[in-house]
Amino acid sequence: MAVHFRKSSPFEQARAQIEQYLFDSVLEIESELDLALRSVEQFAAAIERLMDTLEQMYQTPDIKDTSGEKSFPIQAGRYRVYYKVSVRKDKDFDITFLDIDDNKQSNLDRFPSHRLITFNDESDQ
Repeated sequence: MAVHFRKSSPFEQARAQIEQYLFDSVLEIESELDLALRSVEQFAAAIERLMDTLEQMYQTPDIKDTSGEKSFPIQAGRYRVYYKVSVRKDKDFDITFLDIDDNKQSNLDRFPSHRLITFNDESDQ
């Protein structure tokens, strides 16, 4: 059984936004181009590892894994990749990457009050 990967437009757009954010953030903080490029390369490598993992999983899939929309965390759970699985007539699998979610940003968007609490020392005033 072969596994064929596809990437949707929303996935590619989200990926480009995340890569740009990683690049800009690391460059701003570290002021070093090599570190900024490495952060983008590490993100891309995480997606490649996910593809390798999914390809292995779908060599001997469980019946519940053979159709529908699913998700898988990458980079220690910071990001979640959403994908759809379908089976071809020849029993090969199509896996379409649908979207990527930045879990940290999503949590802040959903729960803005969960930011770090700071306390002012009254003696400084």
